[in-house]
Amino acid sequence: MSSRPPTEPKRPSVWSTASLRYAAAFSVLFGLGAAVMIAGVDYGLMRFAEAEVRDGLNHQMDVMRADANRHGTAQLVQELNAEARNRDARRYLLLVEAPDGRTFSNGLTRLAVNETGFRRNLPNKARPARWPDQTPNMLTLSARASDGGLLAVGRDIQHLDELRGGIRRYALMSGIVLILLALAGGWFAGRLFLRRLEDVNQAVGRIIAGQDSARLPAVGLGREFNELSANLNRMLDRQEAALTTLKTLSEGVAHELRAPLSRVRHRLEDLAANLDDAKAREAAVERALEETDQVSALFEALLTLARIESDDAALQTERLDLAALAATVADIYSPFVEEAGGRLIIALAPTGTIEADPALLQQALANLIENAVFHGGGQIEVSTTSEGGRAIIRIADHGPGVPETERDKVLRRFYRLDQGASDHTSGAGLGLAMVAAVARAHGGELRLDDNQPGLAVELALPLTTAKA
Repeated sequence: MSSRPPTEPKRPSVWSTASLRYAAAFSVLFGLGAAVMIAGVDYGLMRFAEAEVRDGLNHQMDVMRADANRHGTAQLVQELNAEARNRDARRYLLLVEAPDGRTFSNGLTRLAVNETGFRRNLPNKARPARWPDQTPNMLTLSARASDGGLLAVGRDIQHLDELRGGIRRYALMSGIVLILLALAGGWFAGRLFLRRLEDVNQAVGRIIAGQDSARLPAVGLGREFNELSANLNRMLDRQEAALTTLKTLSEGVAHELRAPLSRVRHRLEDLAANLDDAKAREAAVERALEETDQVSALFEALLTLARIESDDAALQTERLDLAALAATVADIYSPFVEEAGGRLIIALAPTGTIEADPALLQQALANLIENAVFHGGGQIEVSTTSEGGRAIIRIADHGPGVPETERDKVLRRFYRLDQGASDHTSGAGLGLAMVAAVARAHGGELRLDDNQPGLAVELALPLTTAKA
């Protein structure tokens, strides 16, 4: 059956970017908001302008009515005809009809006015010129004088429609320009965003491909994006460290299990070959059990170390005296040191009180003594003191010591110095790593120094009370 090669994921287009979509949405919202605003401005402006025109017409009507009531409509027609040449007909159009039939008009016709009140007149065709025009776009006001004559005044309001049209055209053109600018800005922002994200996607692809050291570049589109990139890189750093630790642990466990499992297999083969020899059979079983005990001890040490190094590990702490605890451990291990051909010298000075997990701390001291026996031998000194607000226990041997360049390395899991074929290479390389983890868990530190000759190990823990 044929299989198609995997295809690369389709690169997103600018038109599918969130920035362009946001720009389009903003443009729509801006257009709607601008339309509502322009409609409100248009309505308010026209109401204000028309109110001004109506006030002017009312004022002009009051003047005409006062003259007509005082002298009569016929006299007003005569006076207006006499002044017709000097009157600016472009501001107000007048119509006066006297009861005797005499009439004055400077362009306002009878068909354009009501008997009384306001009337709006609209042109029935497009204006070729502003003047003259017998059917202008105008607002008229008419009333009756006391003698029954008709008084009418009108004013052209074409300028109001022109103002409204100008505002609408300006708003439309401005809106179109702003919408186009918003869309163009969104398109360019989308291009920039995609270009920056392409670098991020390439870095992610390298990480997926197995390049654990690859990191995300700074996006550069704002502080929040750069902080996100930095946080993701910190997460990747922790994951890389965890994977490195897991790899080292796996390799160390595999290496440490290879030898005891091989020996167990060898013991079982001896057992199978000597089934009839009860003594040989019993010795083979006993040696196989010893090997399995070593494997169990290795896993127990790993579990203990993992529990100590866990961030959520809960220490069962209590107040205790470091010197008293050191005396107890030294008393327990003194026969062990003597059986190994060495001698334990104790010089314990009062240290004060510390807050610590007694079980873990006792195990750490036991590991230090065992490490001194296996790798140093001979005379081993155990001493306590206090300095700088810390209780210090010092365990020194007179063995080959540890070179200064190797002192940080021996604190790692499964790391052991190359001691050739010496029998002092016993252990799985977890002793000092566990002691260092115990020190960190208690807020202390583990220091390695030259004992000239041999190695001196100091475990310093913070005091909770002053030295007695």
